[in-house]
Amino acid sequence: MSIKTKVNAFRYLLETWVTAMPRILYHSTLALLFDPKGSQVFIHQVLNAQDLESDDPVLGSADIADLLSFSLIYLGRGEIDVQIVGPYYSRRSSDTRLLLELASLAYIMRALKPQLVFEFGTFVGRTTRLLALNSHPDCRIVTIDLPPDHVKHEVGEAFKKTPENDKITQLYGDSRVFDFSPWYGQCDFVWVDASHDYSYVVSDTRNALKLCRPGGWIGWHDYRHTAWWSGVTRTVRQLHRKYHVKHVRGTTIAMLKKPEAYD
Repeated sequence: MSIKTKVNAFRYLLETWVTAMPRILYHSTLALLFDPKGSQVFIHQVLNAQDLESDDPVLGSADIADLLSFSLIYLGRGEIDVQIVGPYYSRRSSDTRLLLELASLAYIMRALKPQLVFEFGTFVGRTTRLLALNSHPDCRIVTIDLPPDHVKHEVGEAFKKTPENDKITQLYGDSRVFDFSPWYGQCDFVWVDASHDYSYVVSDTRNALKLCRPGGWIGWHDYRHTAWWSGVTRTVRQLHRKYHVKHVRGTTIAMLKKPEAYD
């Protein structure tokens, strides 16, 4: 490395430090007294960026294509194109909108060709539509959310007037007390993205394991997504002690292939 290159590298490092350190020091000290909410938001943004840019130290991280590579080899498929259709330019609170996460979910549908998918947490239905759009024509998507009179959003509005609506079955109810038994052991993919409260994530995870067939897949959204969604991270890491859960690199998605011998 030449002297000029070393000098430029040091200069860029110094400029970064001078730009970032005052903000870091302020939000870590004075802002705790004068703007605690702003401090929390700043720390959340820092942790979120770190989570997306670094591999997970507990589960380990892998690209989604590598994670499913054995399935692609078995099915004899190479590169797969995906479709992302919808008003994702419109920001919605609690909505899945990171491009890599959307593309990863679409890829899962294209690669695995599930016949039955179960989703915990419909919200406005953008993810539901994405799953339906990228799945096999005969695939059925079953999704559950709280009853309309319990939420402020219109459940499933994103898919109700689209061609994908015919593939989707909308359920309503509290997932902690809902009877999922009609779908036990039948689902090829289960997507857990409802309440992030620890008790709900534990309940949804238990039901997901019952819904998923042996050899099928379960995915969780908002894993490792700072302390705001710590219920997801806590649940997934507890499950990892017994089963091999993997983090999808560059996303807040965790994935598990249900063992053939499950207890």
